[in-house]
Amino acid sequence: MPSPDPIAIIQLRQRVLNASAAEQPHIRAAFAQSFPAWADATAWTFRVKEVGDDGRERPVRQPHVPFTLWPCQRRAATEVIEGIEAGRDVVIRKSRDMGASWLVSAIAVWGWMFKGWQSLLVSRVEDLVDRTGDPDSLFWKLDYLLSSQPRWLLPCDPDALAKGGEFRQHMVLRHPESGATITGQASTEHIGRGGRRTFVLFDEFAALDNAAAAWRSAADCTSCRVANSTPIGAGSEYSRLVATARTKGEPRLVELMYWDHPEKGAGAEQRIDEDGTVTGFAGSPFTWSPWLAEQAKRRDRVDLAQNVFAESVGSGAAFFPSHIVTKHRDTHAADAKRCEVVRGKLVREPQGRWRVWGDPTRATEYVAFIDPSHGTGSANSAVCIMDATARRVVAEFVDPNISTYDLALEVSNAVRRVWRGRRATLVGWETNGPGATLQHDFERAQYPAIYRQRQTGTTSERATRRVGWTSTKRAKRQLLGDLARALAQGEVVVPSGEALDEMLEYVILDDGSIEAGSRRDEASGAREAHGDRVIALAGALMLCGEAGPAAEEESEYGSDTLGAILKHDDVTRDW
Repeated sequence: MPSPDPIAIIQLRQRVLNASAAEQPHIRAAFAQSFPAWADATAWTFRVKEVGDDGRERPVRQPHVPFTLWPCQRRAATEVIEGIEAGRDVVIRKSRDMGASWLVSAIAVWGWMFKGWQSLLVSRVEDLVDRTGDPDSLFWKLDYLLSSQPRWLLPCDPDALAKGGEFRQHMVLRHPESGATITGQASTEHIGRGGRRTFVLFDEFAALDNAAAAWRSAADCTSCRVANSTPIGAGSEYSRLVATARTKGEPRLVELMYWDHPEKGAGAEQRIDEDGTVTGFAGSPFTWSPWLAEQAKRRDRVDLAQNVFAESVGSGAAFFPSHIVTKHRDTHAADAKRCEVVRGKLVREPQGRWRVWGDPTRATEYVAFIDPSHGTGSANSAVCIMDATARRVVAEFVDPNISTYDLALEVSNAVRRVWRGRRATLVGWETNGPGATLQHDFERAQYPAIYRQRQTGTTSERATRRVGWTSTKRAKRQLLGDLARALAQGEVVVPSGEALDEMLEYVILDDGSIEAGSRRDEASGAREAHGDRVIALAGALMLCGEAGPAAEEESEYGSDTLGAILKHDDVTRDW
């Protein structure tokens, strides 16, 4: 079914807004029979970005737009409402940013206004259910949809339906006439206990920690459970529901895919992924569009699989595409000089812990990232030093037996005396486990240029007082995803064959997390290698984003001192 004509929609909305007292009952009856008619004629939605003709996403000029349903949304809404009215469970499989949360929120409002439904909206945490001023929260969407309704269509004064009003409290919306309610809840193992609901919505179901228990519990209070999500990983309750829906038809499977989006699917055509760089499977058919082409540049293979193709990546699947890693190894891997840093100089040693590619230079800006170990020989402490402008690895340090204090001294000495470029080398590290003490170790070494975490999710993303990088499932996914993307797009140069080999050990687990397989590291003597070089490499790439325009470093010597006259700045180090 094609989308309604925009001019016709404008005329319809004006007619509804200005409806006479005689027309209002007939319009109300028509809306009660048709969700699409109500949405097209009265509902508004809030958009953050749009897709241009070139496929690139840009911020929208006007975020407040009529909620005119796309054909795929009209079809999905029909299937969800049929499931609610027939008492059948529904699972929504979708690409990211297809408006599914807005769609189901609008269905809940429509049912509240015209059907007397008792609805329960569930998300991962309470803030995603109801948080004032947060468009990501479900109840913000409800408030927004209600505020856009014609005054005559509402059951009471709009102020009474605004948050804090008589009928709108935290995570609760009550209908003053029918007694219909929309309530919210953060996900627990006891969803909807003690009540009856027309339907229960689980938003971003794949991200729920207790998804299986919550899904079972909801069966006691409703005949219709709706699981809305994009995949996270294989083996989850969400992936099980999708697989069951595909094979048995229960729950009912509703799909919202990028090629059905009017902007993302513009110019779409069917293609074959000859080498597997897009879908991850050589010879696999897929729907190409200019938008997908842009996304393939920005996302790694797993990101594309989950958030664009809406496929759960199987447990044990390699995170870094082997053909990309192998091609990079063939092109860029090179033998390194094995060295030790002795009295501020690089000294060749056959078993040196430093591997060096090229001579250091004061004209370069460097960054260094550390993945520390406990120094017991079971895993490597690894350091990666990178040219921040060229994003090329210039040195690598590996030692399974060094303590964190000695590691801080080793690195601070190396970046002060050897890899000291046009500005002080920025040093960061993983703070988990043994990395917790590195801040104090660097303070004792009196090294000041330390990476500080940024306030993610804010417009300014200012640096905080927290030093280092903390590994969480999400943070690690982003860190390694950025490395995979940079590798695929040729934006980083890695001459370390050992680091590239370790990439091939990284696999995706059942819960969507990414870990490295254990193996003995013959090059360093570590009894178990856990991809330490890769974390150090990915961390150094992250620090490159902190590097600003190269600035001349201030001289350590006053203009009238002997050091300045003899130009000691130029001879501080002898490479």
